[in-house]
Amino acid sequence: MTYARSRMVRFKNWLKTLYVRQFLRIVLLQAAMAMGVIEAIFLAERVPMIFRDVIHNHVSVLDTGLIFLLSAPQILDLALPLVLTVAVYRTVLAMRENRELLVLCASGQSPFACMRPLGLVTVAALVCSIASSGFINPAALYSQRLVLFSATYHYLITPSPQSQLFLSQKRTLYIPSRVAADHVQNAPTGHEALFIYEPVDKTHFRIIQAEGLHATGFPPEKLLAVNLSQMLSRIFTITDKPEVEAPCCADTQDNVTADKVYKALALDDILPFAPRNADGAELTLPELFFPSLEKIGSQASTRLAMERLARALLCLLAPLVALVALSQTTQRNSALPLPAGCLLLMSCNVVTQWLMGFVIPHGVWVSSAALLACAALLCGLLLLLLRATSNRLLLPQLFRA
Repeated sequence: MTYARSRMVRFKNWLKTLYVRQFLRIVLLQAAMAMGVIEAIFLAERVPMIFRDVIHNHVSVLDTGLIFLLSAPQILDLALPLVLTVAVYRTVLAMRENRELLVLCASGQSPFACMRPLGLVTVAALVCSIASSGFINPAALYSQRLVLFSATYHYLITPSPQSQLFLSQKRTLYIPSRVAADHVQNAPTGHEALFIYEPVDKTHFRIIQAEGLHATGFPPEKLLAVNLSQMLSRIFTITDKPEVEAPCCADTQDNVTADKVYKALALDDILPFAPRNADGAELTLPELFFPSLEKIGSQASTRLAMERLARALLCLLAPLVALVALSQTTQRNSALPLPAGCLLLMSCNVVTQWLMGFVIPHGVWVSSAALLACAALLCGLLLLLLRATSNRLLLPQLFRA
C-alpha cells in the first residue's frame, strides 16, 4: 500500500513537472513571437525619425544599425504586458480545448494549482519590465544621443568635400567644401572661405573670416582647437535706429588680421550636448526615486517613476486578464475576448496614471503606496471573477465537450 502510494505521488510530481516545463516553453515561445512583431512595427514607425537624425548628424551605416538597436527598448515595458496577455491566453486556450486542464484536475490537481506556473512567468515579466524601463532604456537613450554627437563631432574635425554649417544659440560656424576653399584661396581677397559668428556681449558680436582651418578637438576640456590661416576678425555693434524697424549693425573698425592664428572654441557652443540629468527620460529608476541625486524637479521625477512602475505592475494583471478573457471565450464570441482584455489592460494603465496625478504632489513614497494599493485591488477583483467562472475556464467552449 505504501509502495503504491509512493508511485502515485511520484507520478503526480512527474506530471506536474512535465506540465510546468511544457507550459513555460509554449508561453515563452508565444511571447517571443508576439514581442518580435511589436518591435518590428515600432521600429518601422520609427524609421523616418531615425533617418532624419542620421542624415542631419552624418551618421555612418554601422552607427545607424546601432541606433536602431538602441531604439528597441523604448517599447519593451509597454509591450511586455500585452505580449504576456496574448501568450497566456493562446496557451491556456489550447490546453482547455485539448482537455489537458481536465486531465490535470482529474489527476488530483486543483483548478488554480494548474495556474501556478503563471506566477513564474509573471515575476519574470515584472523583473524584465523594471530592468527595461528603469535601467536599460535610460542607458539606451543616452547612448543613442552619444552616438549622434560622436558622428557630428567626427564630421566637424574631418575635412569634407561638402560644406559644413553648424548652428547653435551661441555660435555659427560655416566651413566651405575643400574644392570651394581651394578655389577661393587662389583669389586675391580670400577672407570669405571660413565664417565664424560669435557674440561678445548684448550689443556686440564678432565675425571671423579665414582661408583655411584645421580643427582638433579636446573632449576632456570640452574645447575645439582651431588653426586659422589668413584670418580677419571684425567686431560689430548692434544699434537701433528710429527710422528702421529692424536693428542695424555698425562696424566698430576694430579689425584684427593675422596670417596664422590658434583659437580655442568651446565645444558646447558649437555642438551642444546636454548632461544626462537634463532629461528625466535618461535617468534610472533609483535616480528618480531619489531626485536629490540629480538636478530634476521632485514632482517631475515622481511622475516619471510612477509611469514606469505602473507599466511594470501591468505584468501582474496581464495573466489574470488573460484568464478572465479565456473564461468568457465561447464559440459565439471567440474573436472578442482577447482584444477586449488588451483594451482593459491599457485602460487600467491610463486610469491609474490619471489617479496618480492627485497623489504625486504628496511625494514618491505615498504615490508608490497608492499605486501598489490600486494594483492589489485590481488583482483581487480579477481573482474573484476567476473564482466565479472557474468552470468556464476548465471546460472546452469552442466545441462540444
